[in-house]
Amino acid sequence: MSTTAAIQIRQATAADAARLAELATQLGYPSGPEEAMARLAVATPYAQHAVFVAENGDGRVVGWVDVQRFLVMAHDPVAEVTGLVVDAGCRRSGAGRALMLRAEEWAREHGLSRLLVRSNIIRHDAHAFYEGIGYSRLKTQVNFLKKL
Repeated sequence: MSTTAAIQIRQATAADAARLAELATQLGYPSGPEEAMARLAVATPYAQHAVFVAENGDGRVVGWVDVQRFLVMAHDPVAEVTGLVVDAGCRRSGAGRALMLRAEEWAREHGLSRLLVRSNIIRHDAHAFYEGIGYSRLKTQVNFLKKL
């Protein structure tokens, strides 16, 4: 378990599912506890994927980060943060920074030397946060989705 001031970082467990869902909903991805539990069950045994939670001094989960190995033909593997959220009432507490530090540590543990983060173009506060902890803007892109 990693610690930053009153924030502690640990691996997410099934007991966290309801809170993971609440936070995903705050992020703009409505989820229920059963959905979060199912997603966590798929991610947990996969060695190239991790979900960490931040707990405050009271032991309440106030955020999570989802990080995984990203493989593509165009470049060497990188770690990618595929989700980061801190409870709206706990932002600027150090939880986001602590979660990102743990994601960076996880990447290094897996032999990866770069960590990629994608952030919706409308999330200006998140952009400032990432830049403030040393991330550089790489590009702006458009994502497409087709339901199958």
